[in-house]
Amino acid sequence: MKKNRILILGIWPVIVLGVNGLSYATDNRVDDYVPKSEYEKLKREVETLKGQMQRLLEAAPPATSESKSAAAEAQGEKKPVASAPPPSKERIGRSDQEEFEAETGDRRKEAEEAKRELDQFLRARKLLFKPGEVQLEFGAFYAHEAETSPVSPLGPVFISRSASANYLMRYGLAEDLEFNFAVPLVYTEQERDTRPLPSFTRETGVGLGDINWAFRYAAVHEERGLPEVTLNVNAKADTGDEDRGLGTGQWNVGSGVSLVKTIDPVVLFGSLGYTWTLEQGDVDPGDLIPYSIGMGFSLNDRVSFSMAMAGAAIRRTEINGNEFGGSGLDINSLQFTTTVQLAKRVYLEPFVGFGLTDEAIDFLVGINVPFGLEERFPLPFLPH
Repeated sequence: MKKNRILILGIWPVIVLGVNGLSYATDNRVDDYVPKSEYEKLKREVETLKGQMQRLLEAAPPATSESKSAAAEAQGEKKPVASAPPPSKERIGRSDQEEFEAETGDRRKEAEEAKRELDQFLRARKLLFKPGEVQLEFGAFYAHEAETSPVSPLGPVFISRSASANYLMRYGLAEDLEFNFAVPLVYTEQERDTRPLPSFTRETGVGLGDINWAFRYAAVHEERGLPEVTLNVNAKADTGDEDRGLGTGQWNVGSGVSLVKTIDPVVLFGSLGYTWTLEQGDVDPGDLIPYSIGMGFSLNDRVSFSMAMAGAAIRRTEINGNEFGGSGLDINSLQFTTTVQLAKRVYLEPFVGFGLTDEAIDFLVGINVPFGLEERFPLPFLPH
C-alpha cells in the first residue's frame, strides 16, 4: 500500500501536465496534426485513468508521519529525525522498576558502609554495628610513670613501667544496642628508691588485669542540628591483683553519655559519666567522674586522625565516713590517634598519649588492630 501511495504521488504531476497539454492541443493545433477520432480516443483513455487514480486515492488510509516521511524521501526531501522522549519513572516497566529500586538500595548500602569505614575512629563513642555483627580488637601499649620527691634531688623515687595486651569484642545485640567486653593481660615493673637511705626495691607482676564490659544504646541519631547521643552502662571487676600492680582491686559500676556532632569535614565529640567505686569494709575509695572532649577528621577515604583530652576527677577517700585529706585526684591526659584502613573491615590504629597532670601517666604509646567478621551472628530471641 505504501508503494502504491508513493507511485500515485509521483505520477500525479505528469498526468495533470498531460491533461492540460491535451486541452491546449485541442484548442490550438488538433485540427492540423491529430485526427478527430484519435483525439477522442485518447481523451477517453485519460478520463478512465483519472477515474482509477481517484478511486485509489479514496481507498488509501490517511497519511501518517511515516508515509509523509516516505513521500518526502521519494521527492528528495530529508527525513526529519525524531528525538526519543526522555525516560521517566512512569515509562519504566515493572521489572525495570524493581531493578531500579534494587540498584538504588545497593548504592544506599554502599554509602552507609563507606560512612562506617570512615567513622571507625569513633567506634568507642557511637554505635557502628548492626545486629549480629562482631568486631574483634587486639591492642597493645606501653606506659611509663615516674614520681619525684622534693626532698630527694638525686632522681625519681618511684618508677612504674607497664605493658598490656587487650582483647576487646564489640557485638551488635539489636538495632541501636551494642555490647562490649574487654580482657587485659598486664605486665608491670615498679621501682622504689629512697635515697639517700640505702633502700631500693623492685617488683614485677604479670597476669590478668581488670575485666570490664558495657552496654551502649544509640538514643538519638545525628540529624540536622542534633548530635549523635549514645548512652552507656558499664562495670569493671577486681580481677587484677592490686598488690602486683595488675589492677585497682575495686569493683566499679558506672553510666555515661557520649555526643558526636559532624561539622564537615570535622567531627566533634565529648563524653561525661559517673562511676561508683564500691566500698571495701569501712573504706570508700572515692567515686570517679570521667570526661573527654576531642575532634577528628578524615585525611582521605582510608586514613583518619583524631585527638582527645581525657580525664577523671576522683573524689576524696573516706574512712569510717571521714574524708581523708589530699586523697582527691585530677587525672588528665592528651592522646593523638591515627586510624588506617588496611582492607575491608581491617584497620591499624597507632596512638600516643601524654600526661597533663602529676597524677596522670607521663607517657603512653600503643597500637590497636580492629577487624570485623564478615558473617553475622544474630541472637534468635532479639529483634534484628
